[in-house]
Amino acid sequence: MLDYRLSKSAYLPCEDEYIIVGDVHGCIDELRQLLLQNGFSIDQNGLIDRSHPHKSIILLGDFVDKGSDEKLTQTLEFIYQNYYHLNQDQQKFYLIMGNHENMVYRYITQDPTLDTTSIKRQQEKVKYYNTAILLDRKPALKEKFIQLYGECYTWLKYDYNDDFSVTLTHAPCPERYLTKEGDEAHQKMIKSASRSQNPDLSLDELIPYVHQEAKANQHYHIFGHLSQPNIRHYKNKICIDTSAIYGNKLSCVLLKANQLDFDSVDFLGQQKSGTQQYNLLFDFDH
Repeated sequence: MLDYRLSKSAYLPCEDEYIIVGDVHGCIDELRQLLLQNGFSIDQNGLIDRSHPHKSIILLGDFVDKGSDEKLTQTLEFIYQNYYHLNQDQQKFYLIMGNHENMVYRYITQDPTLDTTSIKRQQEKVKYYNTAILLDRKPALKEKFIQLYGECYTWLKYDYNDDFSVTLTHAPCPERYLTKEGDEAHQKMIKSASRSQNPDLSLDELIPYVHQEAKANQHYHIFGHLSQPNIRHYKNKICIDTSAIYGNKLSCVLLKANQLDFDSVDFLGQQKSGTQQYNLLFDFDH
């Protein structure tokens, strides 16, 4: 379960411009490169230059798991130091909670609603949540992760005007839950139906509400979570998880005023990539 005492939501200042980054999963080299090619400077100590008062960073969740121990450690250290460095005077670095942050937190805090001692849960920990194993060995890094977890937002919203807005969550979810409070709504915004448990269904069959509720307007819902070969865009629904840890790309949305642009960086090969069989979102003529 999520600790809803920690769950947060916020409206973003419209005078800022934002780089919104999809699922990092320990791809620290790609994250650094994506920031560099979009105007951020990073010094030799790994600190991002604070001299851009109106440029902000948003990570869309799932910055942990799947990467190597070395790269996951580097990712957490980079996020931790820059989160508190950039946010000294006003918030310029935002974290959205993904299902992987939530599950790692539950493992390392021995959530009583999660039977962490069962064989099944131990197997899942090894297969899906390797950050929890890493943090069990590194207590100082574990404390940093717990602090970052407490800073994560469930959703963020950018309301530019009556005709243009952007809602950010980690996972796609039915609109009746979007930006709502309560246990069920929060859970829906961080995780959609399991693809691994429904292997015979296409993604559009498994979560049909995504395309069924899509509208031809500029009130966008941007999410990650679904591990796609490219940015998937249908009407006002946009998925930017482009499978960096599977050897593909790390992608972002660039948000300024009432404009969206997109950018990406190729996997840089600094760690072993995973393998992925894609289940396409919006896999129909449109």
